[in-house]
Amino acid sequence: MSAPLNIHATGLVLDGTGVILRGPSGAGKSLLALDLLDQWEARQLPALLVSDDRVEIVADGGELMMRPAPNIEGLIELRGRGIVRRPFAAEARLHLVVDLVDTLERMLEEDVLVTELNGVTLPRAPVPRAGVVDARHQLLLIREAIAAVNAPAPTARQKTT
Repeated sequence: MSAPLNIHATGLVLDGTGVILRGPSGAGKSLLALDLLDQWEARQLPALLVSDDRVEIVADGGELMMRPAPNIEGLIELRGRGIVRRPFAAEARLHLVVDLVDTLERMLEEDVLVTELNGVTLPRAPVPRAGVVDARHQLLLIREAIAAVNAPAPTARQKTT
């Protein structure tokens, strides 16, 4: 197990899929995280916060694990209200990196759909930040990215003659 890497991000577990939201301060990570938690709960699917603003990432046997940064577990900022509490996971496997970006690309190249973090290659979803697209568009992009991560691997078919 590697030493923890503390990154500026918000970590979530959405129906068993570990997701981090990365982006600069003010990009809308916390609000998007709260919206994702609400959407999953509305669909009666499990959803937990890992950590808001700072997430510790640890490499463990070729996988990455997320943990809350010390002293902020279960806490998330809701601008206009302050710090609010949500149920949280003390540790979760990381499956997907969502990067909040400044543009909306119509068609993405395959190479932008992966990223490396702490020496591990992961699926990546570039999602326009708040103000570039509306929250519904962001949610749809993230739901599709999670579906792609969880899609069964294609089975090899044997040619018969």
